Amino acid sequence: MGAWSLVLGIASVVLLLGVITGIPAIIIGNQGRRAVRAGEADNEGMAMTGVVLGWISLAILAAVIVLVIARFLAGGPDS
Repeated sequence: MGAWSLVLGIASVVLLLGVITGIPAIIIGNQGRRAVRAGEADNEGMAMTGVVLGWISLAILAAVIVLVIARFLAGGPDS
């Protein structure tokens, strides 16, 4: 699960997929971290990196949305 979380997290940041792969990276990463705590896995670093990258991609998406809204409120796309 840690590897999947890492792959989804990287895809969400590099490909700017935000919600599409960011949220699954967070969910699967947290499941992977639970598996490490239960002794079923040993890749907590990869799972944690996937979770962090998922949150970063969501933060980037939120910032872009705020900037787009601010741009339209400031006078639209033509000004």
